[in-house]
Amino acid sequence: MSKEMKIKTFDRILDVTQDLIQTRGYSSISFSEIALLVGIKKPSVIHHFPSKSALVKAVVVRYRSFFSNALNQISESKDKTALQALEFYFIPYIDVGSLGQKICLCGALAGEFTALPQEIQNEVRLFFRDHQSWLEGILTRGKNSKEFHFDDSPSKLAALFLGALQGALVVQRASGNLNYIQDVIIGLKMKLL
Repeated sequence: MSKEMKIKTFDRILDVTQDLIQTRGYSSISFSEIALLVGIKKPSVIHHFPSKSALVKAVVVRYRSFFSNALNQISESKDKTALQALEFYFIPYIDVGSLGQKICLCGALAGEFTALPQEIQNEVRLFFRDHQSWLEGILTRGKNSKEFHFDDSPSKLAALFLGALQGALVVQRASGNLNYIQDVIIGLKMKLL
């Protein structure tokens, strides 16, 4: 197998695993099903990832890296207002919510947190810490520039935003109301007035 083919197989395993976790959760994934969906044999999955925890950790690390890069780009963009930065931040929630059956990868894993191996728990914690910190920074910037007007501390409001967005994806999936995340985002923006 060529190096390019191995990379494609590796990425496809990660993609399928992420999709399964976002739709059904950590406990429902198996190497057999992943192999079937990727179109390879189970030993090929094990060749790339010797354990379920190694596979899921790789998925979460990739997911965190994607968001970390995106959040850094927004933060470094001096031409975006704080509200524009938040609007950009909301896009993945809207996109995932529009699919109806998916929720945030780390939100799904947080629902099974105590059943996760320690190394995956650590990555999930880091994901939420990164997002809390980023939101706090944007809210502080908006408050300091007088773009946002709120009484709570940026830290408390960031916690509210993060919890509301993550929870909205879960409720939207369970209720079938595809406008739910949009309604929550409108409510969050009103907290900034």
